Formats: sequence, C-alpha cells, structure tokens
Amino acid sequence: MELAILQAILVGFVLVLVIEFVYRGNAQQGTPQAKTKRSGQGRTCRPDCPACQSEGYEIERRSRPGPRQKKKSGRPRRVNTDWHFCPDQSCSHYGWVGLGNIIANGHPNGGHWRQLHCTACRGYFAETVGTIFYRSPLPPEKLCQIIQGLAEGWNLHSIARVLKVEPDTVKACLVRAAEHMEAVSSYLIRDLHLSQVQVDELWALVQSWGQDEDARTEPKTRRRQGWVWAGIDPDSKLLLATVVGGRSLAYAQLLIHAIMLTLAPGLVPLFLSDQLAAYETAIVTHFGHWVEVPRRSKYGPAPKPRWKPLPELNYAQVVKRRVRGRVVEVTQRVVFGSTETITAILSHAGHKINTAFIERVNLTLRAHIPALGRKVLSFAKTILGLTQQVSLTRTYYNFCLPHLSLRLQLPEPLPTKGNGSPKLWQSRTPAMTAGITDHVWTMQELLLFRVPPWSQEVSG
Repeated sequence: MELAILQAILVGFVLVLVIEFVYRGNAQQGTPQAKTKRSGQGRTCRPDCPACQSEGYEIERRSRPGPRQKKKSGRPRRVNTDWHFCPDQSCSHYGWVGLGNIIANGHPNGGHWRQLHCTACRGYFAETVGTIFYRSPLPPEKLCQIIQGLAEGWNLHSIARVLKVEPDTVKACLVRAAEHMEAVSSYLIRDLHLSQVQVDELWALVQSWGQDEDARTEPKTRRRQGWVWAGIDPDSKLLLATVVGGRSLAYAQLLIHAIMLTLAPGLVPLFLSDQLAAYETAIVTHFGHWVEVPRRSKYGPAPKPRWKPLPELNYAQVVKRRVRGRVVEVTQRVVFGSTETITAILSHAGHKINTAFIERVNLTLRAHIPALGRKVLSFAKTILGLTQQVSLTRTYYNFCLPHLSLRLQLPEPLPTKGNGSPKLWQSRTPAMTAGITDHVWTMQELLLFRVPPWSQEVSG
C-alpha cells in the first residue's frame, strides 16, 4: 500500500515538471515582443542595427600642426590651394587642409593638370592624386562628359555610342565615380541643424541581387525586387542619405543610421514618413535611451531597464488608404510627441504633416536614374549597380543641380552677353541652401575634390 502511494506521488511530480516545461516552451515560442513593441512599457533590449554593430574602426587622427607663415616678398599667390593636403604620410602636415603648406608649381611639360608643392616636406605631387583623373587614359573632358551623362540619366550604352567609347569603359567610370561621390557626400554633409526629415522608399526593378542576396527574401521574389530608401530635408531640399536593398527592417535601420550621421551631435529632428512599421523601430533604435523602471514590490528581482524614445523625439506618419491600387483617403497619425509640438515645428516653414517633398525627390531620382524609370528597358542588373547610380545621382543633385524653388531674386538685374534678357535670379543648389558651399559646383570641380582622411572644418 505504501509503495503504491509513493509511485503515485512520483508520477504526479513528473507530470507537474512536464507541464511546467511545456508551458515555458510555448511561452518562449509565442510573440510577447510584439505586444511590448506597441505598448508604452518600452523594450527590454535595444533593437539591433547592422550599421551600429559594424562601427568601431576609426582612422588615427594626427595632431594639427601650426599654420605655415606666408612669405611677405615675391609675387602673391593667386591659386587657391586651401582644399589640398599633402598625400605623403611621413609628412608632419599629412591630411590637414588650410595650413598654407601647399602652393602651386605650374604645369609640368605644359600638361593639363597643375603640380603642387608641399613646403613642409618639400615634396611634389599632382593635383589629381586621389581622384578619378589620376593616371586616367581618357581625356579629362571626355571623362567629365561620361560621368555627367550618367548623372543626367543617360543610358550606359547610349553614352558609349555618342562619345565613341566602350561600354566597359563607361561602367568602369561609373564604379570609380560612385565611390568618389559617396566619399565626398559623407565628408561634406555632416553637422547639420535640421528641424524635420522626411523618409520614404522607392520600388525599383532589379534583374538579380547577385552576391548581396537577402536570405530572408522568398526565392520567387529575390529577382526583380529592389527598394531605394531616401531621406530629405524639406527646407533645403538636401538629399541626406540613400540606401538600396530590400524592404525590411535592416535597411530601414541603415537609412536612419546614415541620416543620424549627417546631423549635429545631440540634435533630434521631427521625422515624417508613411505607415511602414519598420520606420518606428529604426527611429527608436537611434533616438532612444534607457529608462529605469521603479520597483512595485520589495520582493523579487529588480525590473530591467526599458529602451524608450527620447522625450524630445517627434514622429508622425501619413497613412494612406487604397482601394484597388488608388489612394482614396489620407490621414495623419502622431506616433511620438504631441500634435501641438509637431504643428508648431511645421508652422515655421508653412508646412503640415506630409511626405510631399520626399515623393517629389522620388520623381527626380526616376528622371536621373534610368533603372528607376517606369516601363523602360534599362533596368538595373544588380543591386550593386543600382547603388552606384544612386550614389552618383545623390551627390550630383546636392552640389551641381540648381533647384528652381531655392533660387533668390537678385537686388539688381545683371546684364548678359548680347541682346539677351538680364539675369533676375540667383541659382542655388540644396548644398548652398544648407550652408555647405557658396556656389554651384561643376562636375570637374566635384571630381577633383580630394577627401581628407579625417573630418575638418569645411567652408565654401
């Protein structure tokens, strides 16, 4: 009798353990994170960002030497070399601009490019060192025509036929130019003081993802699917950042991370987007902080801190309701912040909650990138090729392309050559409006810009 009672007790104890194990397994396989994502309790962990995880490598920044004294005797210098730096890493002035150690030394053998001289290390180098023109077999004029044709939206094979070069030559120019343009944009577009940012994504036709294929994408949709993510400052029309890839949270994180790098430290602008849920998570990831949760009871472990959006963060969405592919209703939804605060921010520029400016930029991208055009044959072959075209167009749009809505009326009309009408307006680019530069850049000037190895004060 006692043996039977002991066996019953053991069987009951084993059943209790099995039920508890199954219950915990089902609880872990459930979706409690989805419930806390929309709740006001915050998150127990910061969402992952691929760009934040890959950071950590920084170029060693040398101490800034004193400026060189200018010679009082002799002919005054007329060539501006403030943007050039010595490329010799053994030089004490390596990487620093505006120190007066670089002077022009004429054109050797009557060549096209100027020779520069560093008075610190007494070395000589061409002004094209570190640019696409350095040791290029193509003439500078034709190289500029190829890249400007790509930036204006010409087809790769059309440029090859018009300029009488090989298509592979045009493609090689695109690869080098895109790498240079991305470096120029990353260096010049930074420390911005913005009041609002609009973000959106643009669908693109891609033949194949190639080696950068997203493993989370279904096999049937891996081909012919691509998205161009973009962010813009509605006031200056400056295209802040672009990302090319899939329509997932990872690429939304990359876009918001790239936008965050262009802002001044500690600045939290107003974000406006469509109803895509990935934007909310990406914005909270980069504009959030840990909040300590007070204890509700003196028993048990202390509650974990929660990752919540910053108190000064404001974010609103434009929600569009479609019926059979057509927009029939547009509403606004405030996600973070208050309606009064967002209205006050937008009232200074006469705006309201919308994504009209970023959608207008989508049209500009479609006009300047053949792969983004509708019902065309020049679609993108790979994601990498589309990324290169977007990088080239972004820098060309910001620095070389005057924007009609940004022009300023001249105080007095300027006469033009011949019998033409006088000039009434001053053309301005988004980079001029944002205070990055003071003139419209030419394509040759943009390609000749030598990016220093570390960030420094920029002007003009």
